[in-house]
This record gives sequence, C-alpha cells and structure tokens, in this order.
Amino acid sequence: MNVRIREYLDGDFQAVCEIDMENSPEGCRSEVFIRQAGVLFAGSFLVAECDGRVTGYTIGALVQNRPRVGWVIRLVVAEGYRRRGLGRGLLAAVTGRLGEIGAEEVYLTVSPANHGARRLYQEHGFMEVGFCPDYFGDGGDRYILRKGLADRKGLTPLD
Repeated sequence: MNVRIREYLDGDFQAVCEIDMENSPEGCRSEVFIRQAGVLFAGSFLVAECDGRVTGYTIGALVQNRPRVGWVIRLVVAEGYRRRGLGRGLLAAVTGRLGEIGAEEVYLTVSPANHGARRLYQEHGFMEVGFCPDYFGDGGDRYILRKGLADRKGLTPLD
C-alpha cells in the first residue's frame, strides 16, 4: 500500500466530505465544516492518500488565546482502511505540524466507546485528563486527552 500524508487541497473536498459523513451522526452536514476548515486550518488540515485515493484526514489548530496549546479537532480514517497505520501516521503528522507552529501541548477528545482510538492515543503518549458528559450534546460523552510534545515517542508520519 503506497501511503502519503499531505496538506489538504480543494480537490480533496468531496472525498473528505464522504469520509466525514461516514463517521458523523445522522443529520450532521459535513460540507460547511470541511470547506471552512480548508481555509481556516490550511497548514494543519492533512489528508492520508493511498494509491491516489484520499482515505483519511486530520485537522489540528492552535488555541487562539493560548498559542502554545494545540488541539486535534478531527482524525478520521475511512472504514475500509482502518488498522493499517493510517491513524498513527495522521496523528504523528498533525502533532508534528502543531509542534512546528508553536504548540507545546496537544489536546483531543475521544468517545468512551471508541476503544481503538483510545488505545491508539494512549500508545502514543496521550493521557486522559478529564471527562465531559454530553460534550457534543445528549449522549455525546468525551474523554479529554493531553500530550506534552516534549514527550513525543518517536512518532513518524507515513510519508
């Protein structure tokens, strides 16, 4: 499998929307978010491409009033491409990019039911620092995880 992680391009819009809709609650429209994220987070909106096909994406950002703090806003791998190292590569790439632009610590949220993602994040140094019931509305509970970038355990992107 030939994998490359690169910055999002406008031509990725439809493929990223399809991946996002696959992984979003019913009734959630991805198009507005994806289009705006392509502008607002241009340097830290990354896609995974396998043999020329977009198969995952991640978006990171610095907190406006705390520029040394970054957040992984989204990290999604298409259903048929999971458990192949794409999530690991995207995570390494986005935390690396956030570090390059000044983040010293990175946060993300994860569903308590998403055991695979929780394992991935914990294997790469993210620690649970909080729990927020109904974070995304009724039933949208999330764990808050944190990683100090000085703790980077040799994560390397798949490019």
